Amino acid sequence: MRSPFIILTSSGLALGFALATATVAQTAQPVASGITANPAVPNAGEVYRRALNVNAKLKSYTANVTLDIKMTSFPYLSPELTGTAYYRQPDKRAVVFDTVPVLAEQAKKVYPKVEEPVEWPKVYTVTPLRDEAGLTTFRLIPRKNGRVEHLDVKVDDANGTIVGYAWTYKDGGFVTFDQTFKSIDGNFLPDKLNGRVDLPSYKANVTSAVSNYKLNVAIADSVFTEK
Repeated sequence: MRSPFIILTSSGLALGFALATATVAQTAQPVASGITANPAVPNAGEVYRRALNVNAKLKSYTANVTLDIKMTSFPYLSPELTGTAYYRQPDKRAVVFDTVPVLAEQAKKVYPKVEEPVEWPKVYTVTPLRDEAGLTTFRLIPRKNGRVEHLDVKVDDANGTIVGYAWTYKDGGFVTFDQTFKSIDGNFLPDKLNGRVDLPSYKANVTSAVSNYKLNVAIADSVFTEK
C-alpha cells in the first residue's frame, strides 16, 4: 500500500528573542519587502532576494526518496522508508511512501511545516541575525501564537539555497535539519538531509537522500491531496 502525505518545506525537501535583536526590530527599516534590517548583516536583503529566485525556471520534478528514522524514545521504532517525491510550481510538494500508513505516520512527525521564502513575511516577523562562513541566518518568529517559539533558517549567501533549519518550541523541544544540494540542469535540488527531532513526546535521528530526478514532468493534481 502506498501511503501519501504532504511535506510543506522550503525548496530545496525542523530560544528566545535576544534583546539586541528586538531593539533592532523596533527601529530599523526593511532591507527587502517584509524583512527587518540589522546593521550587523548589511547584505541580508540581497541574500533573501536570492533565496526567492532559486530554481525560478523549474516547473516540476519527481525523484526517489529514502528516509531512515531512528527513534531514541519509546516505542524505539527504526523504519527505513522509500518513496517518491513530487514538486510542482509554485508550492505543491508531496512524498508518497511505499509502506503501510502506520510507518508513514512516523515520517509525518519528523517534518515540521515551513513556508516558502516568499511567504515568510506573511507568517513570521523576519530578522537577519548574522552572516558567518558564507551563511546568513534569519530568525522567523510566528505572527500567530502556537507551539513554535521561533525558527532559525540558514541561507547560502552565494546561491540562496536553504541549508539549515532549527525550530525551537515553547515546551523546550527542538527540531534541526541540515541539507545539501546537487546541481542538475542549472537547478539546485535536495541531495541529502540529516536531522534531529527532540520533542517531549517524540525523539529521533533522521537521515534522507533524494535521487533519480526527472525534471519538468506532468504531475496529476491528485498526488497533492492527502488521503
